[in-house]
Amino acid sequence: MGSERPIRRMTLRQLLTHSEKCARDLTDLVHTNFLARVSDFRDLSRPVRRRSHYPTMLAMQNALRKMNESAEQMQNLAELLNEHLEAIRDHANREKVNRM
Repeated sequence: MGSERPIRRMTLRQLLTHSEKCARDLTDLVHTNFLARVSDFRDLSRPVRRRSHYPTMLAMQNALRKMNESAEQMQNLAELLNEHLEAIRDHANREKVNRM
């Protein structure tokens, strides 16, 4: 989305389309990436004493780092979605004022 028009210069239709795509990307990221990372970290932090030993500190750090990276990606997408939604609200408010 970097080479596209600035958010404030988009038409309402473009804003709606982009915000829908961004919301879809965010839910996909949560379901496919973040939940898997959280599950991996949880599994490491609650080991089942079968034949394996407790996880190493390095494994815990790597799992935590991956979970944090996923959380940062989600945060960035959520901020972008919020910008789109604010622009949609502003656009709607301008239309409301213009009709008075």
